[in-house]
Amino acid sequence: MKIDQKIKEIDKKILVARLVDTPGTIIFLLAIYAKFYTSGDAFVAVLNNSQVVNSMFVVGAVLMAWGGVKVFKLRREKNRIMKGL
Repeated sequence: MKIDQKIKEIDKKILVARLVDTPGTIIFLLAIYAKFYTSGDAFVAVLNNSQVVNSMFVVGAVLMAWGGVKVFKLRREKNRIMKGL
């Protein structure tokens, strides 16, 4: 496999990781909004439930962490390939 093809493949994987990371960030930010900025008067009724909000913290954090680790590893691999040129 050529180096250009490897770099394009890594870039596609980075895009997928970012696409998975984005909903995680949105979920996490909605949980912060619901926990700290509303007093039982959120714009969506489900955000008034503390169990749902706590679950959103966990799910959002896991998705963000996975995306961050994945992007970090892929960029490190890409840099290693490019330095090998």
